[in-house]
Amino acid sequence: MDRFLILFIVILIYILILFTLRFFNVGRKISCNNCNNCCPDCNFSLNRIKRNSIDQIINNITFRMFDKKRYTCTECGWEGLRWEDNYKLKDN
Repeated sequence: MDRFLILFIVILIYILILFTLRFFNVGRKISCNNCNNCCPDCNFSLNRIKRNSIDQIINNITFRMFDKKRYTCTECGWEGLRWEDNYKLKDN
């Protein structure tokens, strides 16, 4: 097959996957009684922190379709992007 056609198909599939994730609200804000942006672990309010360079690269690779902002929870220590399943505990 032609290399251009293969590249075009791969890019098209990637864009379709991004739109599918967006349609199913992956990484959306979790709302609770006391705030509009709750921690995925303890439902306490999240605070914005500065993004690192990898977060900005991910934001550009996904064509800025998702809200890729970094948050931290002061209650349980969760830190990361909202769409991440894994979490990091802050060292005290």
